[in-house]
Amino acid sequence: MIWWTATAGTLLQLLRVQNDLNSLGLAMRDMLDSREPYPLTAWSAQFQRIREDLDAALKLEEQFSPAARTADQRRFLSQSLAQFWDAVDRMFELAGSGKEKEARDQIQFTLQARQAALSTAVSRLLVQNNEGEEQAADQIAKIYDGVQRQLYLLLGATLVAIVLTSLYLIFSNRKIFARLELLSAQRSELAQKLIHTQESTLRHISRELHDEFGQVLTAIGVLLGRAGKQVPEASPLHTDLKEVREIAQSTLK
Repeated sequence: MIWWTATAGTLLQLLRVQNDLNSLGLAMRDMLDSREPYPLTAWSAQFQRIREDLDAALKLEEQFSPAARTADQRRFLSQSLAQFWDAVDRMFELAGSGKEKEARDQIQFTLQARQAALSTAVSRLLVQNNEGEEQAADQIAKIYDGVQRQLYLLLGATLVAIVLTSLYLIFSNRKIFARLELLSAQRSELAQKLIHTQESTLRHISRELHDEFGQVLTAIGVLLGRAGKQVPEASPLHTDLKEVREIAQSTLK
């Protein structure tokens, strides 16, 4: 019972963390949408609410998390989140001082990448949690099998005296074991569906990020090409524009 409570608690908190990270990803996508009428600073309150919920979820998850979780995993998640929020604070500072372009670049080239890395790390923890649950379920099944065999030996030794009681116990135990197997299969199926849903969401976000970066880099290359044509070839600015365009093209490839 204690094991099941801890496993369920870990799963719920990891899903809560994943949901918060997805909310951050959607918020950043909307912040980069040029059709949004609000300044970047208007998103500060939403980010703060998500930050508080993430901190609370991670504290609870640490209480429920399995002993098999390594110190490196905990440290990586903690450090990654700290770096992400530091970058968020810098972004809002830039936006607050009127540097909207620099703030949007911070979102595109830093925040979105770190949010994707955090989502991947949490997805791996979900997979690890499911694998641990399956291993524990196998161990429990083995324990029940051993108990069942011992019970059959005991019933065989006392069959003459308590035959009716023995038959009743066997029937009851089989019903219990069948119910346990059914519950275990249902739980495993639910976990697999959950992992599939998380992977589909990550693939969708990845495609969107890939398309947006490609469009941005292509637009940068076109604009730099136009600018280069308007500057004399002997000018140092022409050389700088050419180098920046080559960097953008290399990054696109």
